[in-house]
Amino acid sequence: MSVAAQAASATPSAPAVYKPADAAGKSQNVPVPVMPELAKENSKAGLEAFIRYWYELGNYADETGDVSGLSSLSTPECKACTQFRNAAADSSKNGRWIVGGKVRTPRIDVAWNDGDTGQQAKVQVIQEAITYFNADGTEGRPADPATNDAFVVVANFESTWKVVDTGVIR
Repeated sequence: MSVAAQAASATPSAPAVYKPADAAGKSQNVPVPVMPELAKENSKAGLEAFIRYWYELGNYADETGDVSGLSSLSTPECKACTQFRNAAADSSKNGRWIVGGKVRTPRIDVAWNDGDTGQQAKVQVIQEAITYFNADGTEGRPADPATNDAFVVVANFESTWKVVDTGVIR
């Protein structure tokens, strides 16, 4: 039987199942977030969808260390974005990983100004507690408690949305 015939008759394997990180090891088969079509629109609803997607990319970066999505949708001038990316990359460096830390954004209030390329939103950001692990499985730095904060997100739309600045509202 030819290789092509064998491949055609092979039973398809089940898709890899996502396994979140735990004390025994890193996340596995983390699904890559997909930008919703709405998040590509220069509209109030588009910005809200984009912000939710941007935070999903942050969750993905925290689990995988892959910050490319965040980098492509954040401007180089955004200092908080750079710190966020650096923290995600550092948590995966040298075999390290984190458990928890998932972010949810249950409330986003967009202050839409027609005709402006830059827009702002207030975002409720709820983050689970985070436990840090070293490559050998020992706990790393002290754990971070869960948080529930209000952030401001400033984003510009040119051909796509990009985060220009973000930070906790005090």
